[in-house]
Amino acid sequence: MEGNRYRPHLVASTEGSDPGPDGVEESHLAPTNGSERPSPGSTYFKSAQWSPDGTSVLTSTADHVLKTYILPSELLTAGFPTHLLPYASHASPEPVYATTIHPSYTLQDPASTLYLASPRSLPIRLLSPFSPSILASYPLVSKTTEEYISPHSLLFSIHAPHTFFAGSLNLISSFDINRNGEGPVERMPTVPSKRSKVVGGIGGIKGIVSALGMSSEGILAAGTFSRWVGLYDAYGRGGSLGAFELQADRSSQEAGTGITQVLWSVDGRYLCVAERCSGGVGIWDVRGTGKELAWMTGRNAETNQRMGVEIVGNELWAGGLDGRVRVWHGVGEKEGIIDPTWEFEAHKDTVSSATWHYSGTVLATCSGQRHSDDVECSTEDPENSVPNSRVRQADNSLKIWGF
Repeated sequence: MEGNRYRPHLVASTEGSDPGPDGVEESHLAPTNGSERPSPGSTYFKSAQWSPDGTSVLTSTADHVLKTYILPSELLTAGFPTHLLPYASHASPEPVYATTIHPSYTLQDPASTLYLASPRSLPIRLLSPFSPSILASYPLVSKTTEEYISPHSLLFSIHAPHTFFAGSLNLISSFDINRNGEGPVERMPTVPSKRSKVVGGIGGIKGIVSALGMSSEGILAAGTFSRWVGLYDAYGRGGSLGAFELQADRSSQEAGTGITQVLWSVDGRYLCVAERCSGGVGIWDVRGTGKELAWMTGRNAETNQRMGVEIVGNELWAGGLDGRVRVWHGVGEKEGIIDPTWEFEAHKDTVSSATWHYSGTVLATCSGQRHSDDVECSTEDPENSVPNSRVRQADNSLKIWGF
């Protein structure tokens, strides 16, 4: 990375605005039995992601609201930080477990501005910032209980954009986005059964499929909260290429309690695996030795909350509980334990996402976490337990940085 990219300056922020649901039109589905609206203090940003065309940022907040921020074209030349307000909002009656943006999203073509959301105990939803209503829904129903299954991960196929994958307990399902109201086209169990072929290797990958990522060569990686990774060829529609379990011999501050993200290097050789309650990130040489190549230490992410990481070239970027964004050099080039090479303070609270615009000159970060005194790292559902032992002050904001 060139030195001039190490001089971040704030160009836009939501600070001063409330990320809560005031004035937001709720989607046309009533809350399920027993559901409750979030408390006023639980409006922190859970995640942020850029649209493929770089014009918009989609965020998810803890009060079950998905917001689309369309950034002004003069953002980098305004001379002062721009105050960000959402262009569109969609409120869900239930917590949203996962979101993903359509790979063809282009602001100039409103019909392409689509994204998926997976609310608890409801069908998967297709939404757009240009429509207040749900455009389509895709039910995933248990064959035994007939209850809705709530996917914890969603991913569009890079090979066939009309296809998307949904990860749930011991299952990866594929859907056709054009089939509104229909269930999955295919169900791929990730554990062996008496009547079906094993999909995830000899022993399968048991547990909730909490993360999905596809390489440029069409290998689908699936990570679970039980700390297993499965690999599948043919853009996720072929057979198993194998499975492996994450190491359990790290220190208590380094080892995690469940995978929250899997992402590939540009060349498709190295797989980055991030976990909850972990102080580092593992880099695996999937096509070479099949073993862990490097460990990016010092992440400062010992929390059940999902905290995103991102690979940019040979660099890994990630936020921490202390409000700082860190970068590690040498993804796929260095072995062993690697310390951060640079960091800066982006927020006063947990940085849940740090994600780059495709131009490589603009970084989006968001922050916040639930503030309580008695919740520790555990193997429970991360949606229901988040520690706050390192919090200095509450900061629930989305920021855009120029480099």
